[in-house]
Amino acid sequence: MKKIELFIPDRRLDDVLEVLKDANIGGMSHYRIEGRGKIKPEEVYVGRGTMTYKPKFIPRTKVEVVVSDEKVEGLITAFRNRLGDSIGGKIFVVDVHKAVDLSTGKTDENAI
Repeated sequence: MKKIELFIPDRRLDDVLEVLKDANIGGMSHYRIEGRGKIKPEEVYVGRGTMTYKPKFIPRTKVEVVVSDEKVEGLITAFRNRLGDSIGGKIFVVDVHKAVDLSTGKTDENAI
């Protein structure tokens, strides 16, 4: 099993949902986060537009989904096709050594 972590702009969450729906993946989590990277934050107008402020961090959404090993490459390709423009973002893939469904007691692949 693998956990796919995506760091994307907030406005692209619906695109991720569509990719997961097309791949018949049911479960995911998402979080609102802020971070820094290669893309620099743009100045924001404050004080009724009379002053500008340059934030230190850019708002992003982190999406986490756990899938079987054989689905990983297909999902990465689908995410890149759907999101792979100049929006910035990252995909990380992490091994999941154990999964347990608390309500049924199923483990590993059966738990997801």
